[in-house]
Amino acid sequence: MRHAMEDLQRAWQEVSESWQDQVSQQFSQQYLEPLIPVTKRTLDAISRMQDLTKKMQRDCES
Repeated sequence: MRHAMEDLQRAWQEVSESWQDQVSQQFSQQYLEPLIPVTKRTLDAISRMQDLTKKMQRDCES
């Protein structure tokens, strides 16, 4: 997911160099900008869940 977001940001940067009108601004504001913090929070939550799952597994093994 992290790599996909990085790829999307790189692709958008390339596209936005030649697509610079109001529609591109709306697209960025409506779809891309909100996606960045949501993706970060999701990745953080996945990481926390992974840590908890590992801890639970260790606790069950002891």
